[in-house]
Amino acid sequence: MLKNMKRYLTFLACLIVASTLKAQNYNSSNSLARVALVYYSQDAKGFFQKKENVNLQEVSQVVSSYGYNKKSHELYLETERANCIVTVNDDLHKILKKSKSIPQMKDDELTAKSAEVSKKLEEKFALLNQAREKHINDSILKAREDSIKKAREDSIRLAKLAKQKDDYRNAHDWMWVPINKTRLSCSLCDKTVYNEDTLFCTGFRNDTLFHITREDMALDETYLKVHKMHVPASLKSNDKFKYHFEVYGDSLRAFKLSALEDPESFNSFTAYNALQRVSAKAPNGYFEDWGWNDEYGSITFHFKYTNTNNKTIKYIEVFWVVTNDVGDVRKTGSFRGTGPLAEWETASWNWDHSMYYVAGDATNMNITKVIITYMNGSKITIPKNKLWFN
Repeated sequence: MLKNMKRYLTFLACLIVASTLKAQNYNSSNSLARVALVYYSQDAKGFFQKKENVNLQEVSQVVSSYGYNKKSHELYLETERANCIVTVNDDLHKILKKSKSIPQMKDDELTAKSAEVSKKLEEKFALLNQAREKHINDSILKAREDSIKKAREDSIRLAKLAKQKDDYRNAHDWMWVPINKTRLSCSLCDKTVYNEDTLFCTGFRNDTLFHITREDMALDETYLKVHKMHVPASLKSNDKFKYHFEVYGDSLRAFKLSALEDPESFNSFTAYNALQRVSAKAPNGYFEDWGWNDEYGSITFHFKYTNTNNKTIKYIEVFWVVTNDVGDVRKTGSFRGTGPLAEWETASWNWDHSMYYVAGDATNMNITKVIITYMNGSKITIPKNKLWFN
């Protein structure tokens, strides 16, 4: 009976630890220490400030558990605002050391991965701080614009009523429709317009504004795209919107453009033509991104590639040369990625470790050529001067 009771208590303890792990909440009940390598807190002005090596009472809001050191019982965690190390207790250690969902890593691997997570958090909060600063500046600018706008409106109200429409036509292009920061969504795609004073339109049909944008494709190619924006009742009742249509409604309703008759076909046609231009520039594909590092002596490498050829890629081998600041060659080599990669598909490959080692003065890497092997067995070599980077 005592043996069964011991098994039951052990089973119950495992359940409690497993429940804690699932909840991703770490405190004194399941860990011995909790340290944030980097921690971001918000100050009174709304900016995020970085702190380092902060002892925590509790770790919650876990985004990912990216590594575990069985030797030191240390669990590495990324949260919404911190990069943490949690030293777990023995009960939780028994679960984690057998877990297949959390990578089991050694010291060097965890150091590299932790630096990567800290860098990602730094970039994230740098962008948030930039957005906050922009928001503050925009608020000041908006207040100034509102003041100027009110003064102009007061001047217009004092003008003679007979000149009102002429003045409006002189100050406003018929294609720029005032929307008063109303949220408008396209019925053809996921584009949403909000916080805008005006919208560039080429027509108005059945309570729908036709908005045209120039979209980016790749390799500096662009194409025109038509959006159908339904006008809600709140915008119809807006004085500026109503007055704009009082002045320019006939022009917006009568403007003839083939794209307005069948916008979906027009969008498909212009996007297809843009793809053809991209394919003409780079008939065998292009790099979306690539990079390297030699922080620990061993070269790491990654690249992202888009195939523009109608043949499916089986292998893609990227050849490179590493030099120092005076052009001395320090290492040459290649990394081969495995497909398949069909036409207009994009894939990424990453080598976080390699057998290529370089001296400490290595500073530059250049891609010298690419050899692509297709599924049908054919190969093509793309020299450096024929490579394209988006």
